[in-house]
Amino acid sequence: MDFELSSEHLSLKESVASFVKKDHSFDRLRTLRNDPLGYSKEVWKKMAELGWMGLIYPEEYGGLELDFAFVMVLLEEFGRGLLPEPWISNVLLGGNLVLMGGSESQKHEVLPGVVSGDLMITAAYLEDDGRYDINFCATSAEQRGDAYFISGKKIFVLDGLSADRFVVSTRTSGSVADKDGITLFMVSSHDAGVKITPLKTMDGRNACIMELRDVSVSGSNVIGEVGRGYPLLSEAIDQATAGICAEMVGGMKSSLDLTVAYLSERTQFGKPIGTFQTPQHKTADMFIQKELAVSSVYYAIASIDEKTDERALAVSIAKAKCSSAYIEITKAAVQLFGAIGFTNEGDIGFFLRRAKVSEILFGDTDYHLDRYTRLSGY
Repeated sequence: MDFELSSEHLSLKESVASFVKKDHSFDRLRTLRNDPLGYSKEVWKKMAELGWMGLIYPEEYGGLELDFAFVMVLLEEFGRGLLPEPWISNVLLGGNLVLMGGSESQKHEVLPGVVSGDLMITAAYLEDDGRYDINFCATSAEQRGDAYFISGKKIFVLDGLSADRFVVSTRTSGSVADKDGITLFMVSSHDAGVKITPLKTMDGRNACIMELRDVSVSGSNVIGEVGRGYPLLSEAIDQATAGICAEMVGGMKSSLDLTVAYLSERTQFGKPIGTFQTPQHKTADMFIQKELAVSSVYYAIASIDEKTDERALAVSIAKAKCSSAYIEITKAAVQLFGAIGFTNEGDIGFFLRRAKVSEILFGDTDYHLDRYTRLSGY
C-alpha cells in the first residue's frame, strides 16, 4: 500500500485549507449553533462549485471519479477547521448508496443533484434498541400490489432536517436482527406519512427522528435488490466511518497545534508554561495518540482504495483508535487551557464538543473493538 500523497492530493489539500481559512471561522460556528440546520447553504453551494461533492462519483453523473484518498485529504482539512457542512451524510451515505446500488435512472435522477449541491440526501438506518447494529431493523415494508407501504421509526438520522430524500432501511422478510431480508428504499421528506422531529447535536449540527406511518412508495424506489440491502448499507457506512476518522484526525492536529501555541505564549513565573514538565508530558502524550490515530486512518483509507478483504477490520481499528484518541487529546487540551477552555469564547472547546459527537457516530470504541473481534473470528 502506498501511503504517500500525490501532487494532486497535495493540491486539493492546499485548496481546501485555503477555503476553510477564507470562508469559515470559529465565530461562524458560534452563530450557526443557533441555526436549526447548523450549516450555511451559501457555503455548501460554494463547495459544490469547487467540485467537492462529486469527488468520488463517476464523470457521467457530474463527478471527478477520484480515488478514496482524496476523501481523506478533504475531510482532514474540514476537521482542522470544524467545517459543519454535511458532506459525509450526503456524499458518503445517501449519495453513495444510490451510486452503489441504484438503477441507472435512479443515479441520473439523484447524483447530478448531489454533485451540484441542489439535492440533499442522507441515510436512515438506526433504530431504538439496535445500538449501532445496522442489521437491527424493525421498520417494515409490506408489498400491496405494485407499491410498498413502510412503517417504523428511525433515530439519529444524520443531517436529516435538511434532507430532501432519505435512503431508508426496511425489513421485507426475516426477523428483526437478520442480515438477510433488509431492503433499501428511497423516500422523500414530503411523502405522506413521513414525520420529521428535529434534533440538535452537542456540536450544533442537525439530526432528526424519522417516523414513517404507512408511507407508500413504488417498487421503482428500491435501491439494489429486495432483501439484499445489508451489504450495500454495510459498505457505505464503512466508507462514511473512514471519512469521519479522517475528519477526527484533522481535529486532533488542530487541537494539538492550538495547545502548543497557547503553551508557548502564556507565561507563568516569568516563563512560557510550555517549558514546565507537566505540560510537556501531556503534549507529548497528545502527539503520540494523534500519530497512532493517523496511521490507523491511513491504513483504513488505503484498504478501501485497494478494496482489500480486510477493509472492514481496518475501518474498525481506525474508528476505535480515533474515538478514544480524539477524546483524550481534546480533554487534555481543555485542561491545559484552563478555565478559558470551557467558555464560549475559547475556540478549543469546540473541538471537545465535536470529539464527543464523533466518538459515537458510526459506533464508539467498544462497538468497534467488539466488531473487530467478531470479524477476526473470535
